[in-house]
Amino acid sequence: MHKPLKYVLILAVVFFAALGQLAAASMTVEWEWLLDDPDVTAYRYQLGGEDPDGWIVVSADTSTYRAEGLDPYQDYTLYIQRSYDGENWSESAASTASAMIPEGTEAVLPPSAEPVPAEAAAAEADVPETPEADVFTYEYDGYELTIAIGDGYADLLYPSIVTDADAEGFFAYEAEKYGSSIEGITYSFIEGGARLNLPETISRETAKANADVVYQDIIAYIMHLSMPSEASVPAEEEPAAADEIAAIDVILPETEPVPVLPEAADDDSPFAFSLLFRFGAGSRFTDAFSFSTPAAQFGIGLDFRNIIPIGDHFGFGLRSDITVDFLPKGGAWNLADNLQYFNALNYAEASSIDLKITADVMSGPVDFYLGGGVGYSLANPADNTDNAYFNSIHTLADVNIGTVFSSAWFASGVLGIRFYCGDIFSLGAEVHYRYYMPSGEHYGSADLVLGFTF
Repeated sequence: MHKPLKYVLILAVVFFAALGQLAAASMTVEWEWLLDDPDVTAYRYQLGGEDPDGWIVVSADTSTYRAEGLDPYQDYTLYIQRSYDGENWSESAASTASAMIPEGTEAVLPPSAEPVPAEAAAAEADVPETPEADVFTYEYDGYELTIAIGDGYADLLYPSIVTDADAEGFFAYEAEKYGSSIEGITYSFIEGGARLNLPETISRETAKANADVVYQDIIAYIMHLSMPSEASVPAEEEPAAADEIAAIDVILPETEPVPVLPEAADDDSPFAFSLLFRFGAGSRFTDAFSFSTPAAQFGIGLDFRNIIPIGDHFGFGLRSDITVDFLPKGGAWNLADNLQYFNALNYAEASSIDLKITADVMSGPVDFYLGGGVGYSLANPADNTDNAYFNSIHTLADVNIGTVFSSAWFASGVLGIRFYCGDIFSLGAEVHYRYYMPSGEHYGSADLVLGFTF
C-alpha cells in the first residue's frame, strides 16, 4: 500500500510577443517550474497533450522550457511530470498560456454602437490628399485602421464608431507607457481620425518603421480594457523597436499536490494468507445424529486463499488446522467438585492436524468457503478405564505408540464465513466434521474464528 508523497509544483509562465508585420506576428512562451525536491532525478514535459511517445525528458536541474513561433491567437498548455527513478512518473501538472491576441476582442468599441461595415468605414476615413504620404492599412475583427505617414505627421484614420474619448484614452495609455521618450508629439482630431504632430527629431523613416508598433499598441490597449480592473500597465518603459521582444511575467496559482509514483505499483493479486485462532466445542455423534460427550476445543489455522483465482469473486486455496480437544476422563462431565474442572489431570487430550482444499466465494468484505481433506489424530490416554470416548474412536486396531498413546486417520471438512473489518482483522464462524477410520465414528464441532490477514 502506498504512503502518498505530496508536494506543490509552482509553474511560472513568461509570454513574449514578437512585434513585426502583422502577417508574421507570432508568440513565444517560456514556462518555468520550481526545483523544490532534491530527490527528483528527472523531469519530462509535452506541449499540447500527454501522448506516451511525445514526452521530452530533461535532467533534474532543468527548470525552463521555451516555445517559439506560436500562433498568438491560440492557447497553449504545457504538461509536466517528475520522477525519483526515471521510470515511474508522477501525474501531470498543467499550465496554460493564453493567446496574446484573443479573437473577438471588441473592448474598445462601445457595445451600443451599431457595427459599421469595413467598406463604409474606409469611406468615412478621409485620407488627406497628400500623395507623398506612406499609407499602412490594417484590419482587426472586421474593422479597418489606416495610418498615413508624411513629413512631420502621422494620421490615424479609424471607423466612426470610435469616439474621440476612445482615442484620447489610447493616447493617455501611450503617454503612460513611453513617458518622456515621446515628448514633443502632440495630437489633434481631424475628419475621420486623429493627427499626430511629430517633432523634427522623429524622421519620416523612423515613423514608418514604427507603424506596426503603433498598431500592436492599439491591440494591446484593447486587451488592457478587457483585463480586470486591478491589472496595471508597466510605467516608464522604453519604446519597443520593431525587432525587439516585449515580455510579460505571469505567476500562475499553485497546482494541486501531485502524487509521485517512485515505488512499485500496488499488488492487485487476490492471494491472501491468514492466521486463524479458533475457539469452540465439539462432540461425537451417530448416524442418527445423536450427540454425546461434548469436548472443549482450541485450534490454530493457516489459510492460503486464492492460490488459484477464477474471476474476481471465486478461487481455490489450501487450509491447514492444528486442533486440541479436551475431554473428561471416563467420557462424562460428572466431577463432584467444580474446582476439579481446573485440574489438567482430570482431562484427556487429543491433538490433530489436517490439510484441506478450499473453495472461496468472495463478495465485498464477506468470504464464504467450503473445504475438504484428510488429517491425523493422536490421543492420550488410551485405555477404556480412563477415556472410553477416545478408546471408541482409537480402536485397538489402530497403531499404538508406546502404552499410553493411540492414533487414527480421518477425513475432514469445513464450512465457514468470515467478515473482514478492514484489511487485516476478520471475524467469523465455522463448522468442522471428521470421519475417523477405521472405527467409522463421526465428530463435529462449531467454532468462533478470529483472523489476521497478511
